[in-house]
Amino acid sequence: MATRGHASSSLMSNHTKERVTMAKVTLENFYSNLITQHEEREMSKNWRR
Repeated sequence: MATRGHASSSLMSNHTKERVTMAKVTLENFYSNLITQHEEREMSKNWRR
């Protein structure tokens, strides 16, 4: 199965690989920021009490 994944990745163009990488980075940043915002809101909510 690893060979199959390797074979399919070698068939991808560099443009496609770059777009996949950018999509991955975008998603990672989105969820990282979401976690940070949640933590900040929780801290702010607890501080007001």
